Amino acid sequence: MTEDERFASRPMGMRMAMIVRQWRATIDNAITDTGLTQSSWTVLMQLHQLGNNVSVSELAAVQGIELPPLMRTLTQLENQGYLLRATSPYDKRCRLLKLTPDGEKVLNRLKQVIETYQARVSQNIPALDMETFSQTLNHIARNLRTIREEDSHNN
Repeated sequence: MTEDERFASRPMGMRMAMIVRQWRATIDNAITDTGLTQSSWTVLMQLHQLGNNVSVSELAAVQGIELPPLMRTLTQLENQGYLLRATSPYDKRCRLLKLTPDGEKVLNRLKQVIETYQARVSQNIPALDMETFSQTLNHIARNLRTIREEDSHNN
């Protein structure tokens, strides 16, 4: 059995997890000079998507992680000069996050690296197949959200 056949015979979730690990390792390797870890570059990408002045709790919910590990990552990003935390003018208990100019700069580098590798990993795959794949991933994510919601109501 070839490596491709062995991979194809594994359950879908296992294959997805393997690909995610390989993707993250590839990006980690390409950005070692930035000092970013996998957890910190994924937080930067999420902040980019959410925009400035997002709360720590909103970011934790979107990232799907608990506050303690997120707080460690935020402290690391703050110490590197990539992130600022400020108190909300509306709620003193709420911390808002904002990228610094250095954070924006490293984020732009990160986005270029990701775009480059995304193009490399999808080369020779027809655009229509990539669109179908993207839609399928979105559908799987929606189904997983529904399952989590249903399961949390049943517990």
